[in-house]
Amino acid sequence: MKRTALLLLIMFTSLMHIFGQQKADTVIKLPLVTITDSLILYMTPRSTIAGDLFEKTNVADVGEVLRGEPNISGIRRGGYAIDPVVRGFRYSQLNIFLDEGIHIEGGCPNRMDPVLSHVEPELIKRIEIVRGPYLLQYGPSPATSIRIITRQENPFANSKPQLISITGYDANRNGFRQHLSVSGSGKKIYYQLGGGLKDYGNYTDGNGKEWESSFKKKDLSADLGFLIDKDEVLTLSYKGAFGRDVMFPALAMDEIADNTHIFSAVYIKHNPLDRAENLQISAYHTNVYHEMDNRFRPQYSTVVPPYTGLMQAVAKVNTSTNGVRVIKYQKVGRYLVNGGLDSELAQKDGTRHMQMIMQMDGQEFISEKSFNLWKDAFILNSGLFAGFQSENRKFNYAATFRTDLNYSDSGDTLEIIRDGITYFKVSPVSKVLFSISANGSWAINEKASLSIGLARGTRAPDLQERYIKFLATGNDKYDYLGNPELMPEVNYQVDLMFDYKLKSASVFVNLFRSDVQNYITGTLIAPSIVRPVSMGAPGVKQFNNINRAVLYGFEAGLTAALTEFFGIAFSSGYTYAYFPSIEKIVLENGQATGTIELKNDPIAEIPAFEAMMKASYVFLNGKLTPGFSLRAVAAQKQVSEASYEKSTPGYVLADISIDYKPCAFATFTAGVNNLLDKAYYDHLNRKLAGSDGKLFEPGRTLYINLKIKI
Repeated sequence: MKRTALLLLIMFTSLMHIFGQQKADTVIKLPLVTITDSLILYMTPRSTIAGDLFEKTNVADVGEVLRGEPNISGIRRGGYAIDPVVRGFRYSQLNIFLDEGIHIEGGCPNRMDPVLSHVEPELIKRIEIVRGPYLLQYGPSPATSIRIITRQENPFANSKPQLISITGYDANRNGFRQHLSVSGSGKKIYYQLGGGLKDYGNYTDGNGKEWESSFKKKDLSADLGFLIDKDEVLTLSYKGAFGRDVMFPALAMDEIADNTHIFSAVYIKHNPLDRAENLQISAYHTNVYHEMDNRFRPQYSTVVPPYTGLMQAVAKVNTSTNGVRVIKYQKVGRYLVNGGLDSELAQKDGTRHMQMIMQMDGQEFISEKSFNLWKDAFILNSGLFAGFQSENRKFNYAATFRTDLNYSDSGDTLEIIRDGITYFKVSPVSKVLFSISANGSWAINEKASLSIGLARGTRAPDLQERYIKFLATGNDKYDYLGNPELMPEVNYQVDLMFDYKLKSASVFVNLFRSDVQNYITGTLIAPSIVRPVSMGAPGVKQFNNINRAVLYGFEAGLTAALTEFFGIAFSSGYTYAYFPSIEKIVLENGQATGTIELKNDPIAEIPAFEAMMKASYVFLNGKLTPGFSLRAVAAQKQVSEASYEKSTPGYVLADISIDYKPCAFATFTAGVNNLLDKAYYDHLNRKLAGSDGKLFEPGRTLYINLKIKI
């Protein structure tokens, strides 16, 4: 098999060389290189992913594409719903939202449905990633903002009806996807209606092992826009995503159903003389129903001599978010000033039901237990923000500040009080958050620029960290308990960025350091205080604040058009993270016997160093474009002693692809991922349910996509 892969690679390289001898009368712009007329590229470390990338790859999940960006990794729990990790930050440390600030509260406490899983890739126009707490206009942004843009930028430009069909097949997973959309506009109205389905089977890793990772998804979307005046637009939108039988071999249960509904409205009024000046008013409502159980697991049918029977576990969660946002952009001299307010209400309610049905000597015994995961829990966050940006070709600078009132409560009646110490007791909590960022960029000359960013980003604890009760939500199998009295995390961050560009090439280097106060993580509670509920959990960890955490690292890249046909890009990223001081629980025979203090212990679950190379060659005046990529990930040996974390090996992957545009309305893409059928897993991949083994990534994958646009 390896010889076959090597032969394919040699043939591919030979074809590139042969076709490379051809000449063309026109200059072809390579997609790998972006040339701008500004001396200053960006004041913040950011990157953009074009929406057409999802049409040309085999990914059925947004998180898989994000893992191709420098210093962005992801947590895999199954065949779907990769959970992103950026510079070592994860979960609610990332501000992930849609369009004008639509936030989605997932339903699963084990994060079967992270935010990105509620948005289908075919709906995405582009993704904007701002590394650092700099994008404060869309809610508290503690570490990184990921903005998913699904709205059409110029919806009234296309007066004729347009039909788009995207079809894809993944041979490894026997996966099929189909998406259809129709859109058009009149003088005063714009419309778009779309929908799709995905049906994927189990994938096979590089060792030939099949993993229970199948899933089914359906989606529906609709947009209706009204041109009230030539400079006033009102847009109403709906997005629905529906998952069924989504398998997660690294979790104790699977997703039986996940129904997502997203309603939004946005009004925009432009200044007819300068469209940079505008007023935006938006509102949204989201609802997620999430149901998971263990019906597909061996535990569902058990034999415990002298009994035989069933152990059933079912969890059902309902969540919703409601939000409004107003922002005004105004030119004041040489500055673009903005200011506004927003408010968001996130709600969560869920229960877990466990039933043991046992039979012995013809008699049936039933034992049942139900308890709340959340009980009418909510967080109301209201914020004010303002900022400005200079407009200068030589030196630019910007600043934004934000203040929030964060109020939370829950209907929980659970109280855990031992020896006068309160471990869990719900009461209303109000916190005032304050965030500020400042950025500056200096154009050293026509080719080079230097930028610096300073920020204080704050985030309040999320609903899981505050109120979850006795569920194994982490990678260590402990039951986790929320803490209503948690303090907000505060991230003090500095970024130093250098950009150098030539006519057909550019280089960037980003250096960063984050100092996080009141870092939130789980710490062990003594068994004498509380015992676990989940089967196999060794104990209970409660979310608590650690005094300080430090994260630092870099991203770097080179993009070049070596000829008018041949382009190449390199990128890399690395984060090192540690606790200056943390307690380690000493375990003997699975029981805590004491604690010891550790100095400079690495934070658990931090991705290893990673580098990537991509190359493409353009033939036939842009109709044919083959591509090749290499991804190298180092072994992760910087592991947490306090968390009993184990190191993981590195790996190297090779992918090939080819794009062919036979006519104006059709684009054909085919490729092979993991060309050499490498058996591997990422450091962040979850352990298998019931074992210490890691979940492996898919092996060699052949995929074919076809896009038709008429």
